[in-house]
Amino acid sequence: MTTMSFMEHLEELRRRLIICVVAVIICMAVSWPLVPTVQQFITRPLQEPSVTQKWTYVLESWATQKFPDLAHRVGLKPEPPKVNPHRLNYMAPLEPFFVQMKITMITGLALAFPLILYQMWLFFAPALYPKEKKIIYYFLPVGTIAFVLGDFFFLKLVWPLIISFSMRYESEFLFSMLNLTQFVNFCLRLLLLFGLIFELPLILLILARVGIVRVETLRRQRRVAILVSAVVAAFHADVLTMAAIAIPLYGMYELSIVTVRLFGGPHSRGQDPEPAPAPVETGLGSPPAS
Repeated sequence: MTTMSFMEHLEELRRRLIICVVAVIICMAVSWPLVPTVQQFITRPLQEPSVTQKWTYVLESWATQKFPDLAHRVGLKPEPPKVNPHRLNYMAPLEPFFVQMKITMITGLALAFPLILYQMWLFFAPALYPKEKKIIYYFLPVGTIAFVLGDFFFLKLVWPLIISFSMRYESEFLFSMLNLTQFVNFCLRLLLLFGLIFELPLILLILARVGIVRVETLRRQRRVAILVSAVVAAFHADVLTMAAIAIPLYGMYELSIVTVRLFGGPHSRGQDPEPAPAPVETGLGSPPAS
């Protein structure tokens, strides 16, 4: 464990932030050619059958195979979901360019995320004991995988559900004209949010290893966690998006309690850490006063 003054902490924080900003800028340059692929991926729910249509078809097909007589009586005839493609629209001349810049920024942030985690670890490392510093071998890959899993969970489950819920309001007299900027901003904001939500167990584990968070405190603050999850979700108007945010966020909090209890070390359980080994006497010190 290294002792640093307040000004040294500020200087160290400034240096780590500069490295993170430079890394994001470099990754933005690398991610610029990837923007069309990212756009195609996030607009996929507009070009495919909705999630509810797929699930309904699968359920009806299963019921027809398992209970053919009952399906015939009720007139159940599963039909493959129909594709009703939608296109995004823009109204400002340079709107697609600015949207491309936003996607580049978020993609660059995602590519630089492992380095950001590493700089974050280096900032906290002086407060840890040598044994605790070994966790760096798990910190970087686990943090990166957690962020990717959060985005994958959002893109494969939550995002199609949100788009499907929105498209259900279309009718003979009501059709959608989705704006490019609003659509991409909404998706990228939730993409970043879900990546951070899945980082919650790792963040609380770091705080537990430093000695800031304890398991007993996390258990007592479950009601506060529910309230915070609801407040974070309340920034989105529709009920489906609020539930899609609040439930995983609180679920990550419960997972954090288990993670801190198993890997938080003596700090997280209110125990004193092992004392550092005493320095070896070399005999070169000043003689004791007579």
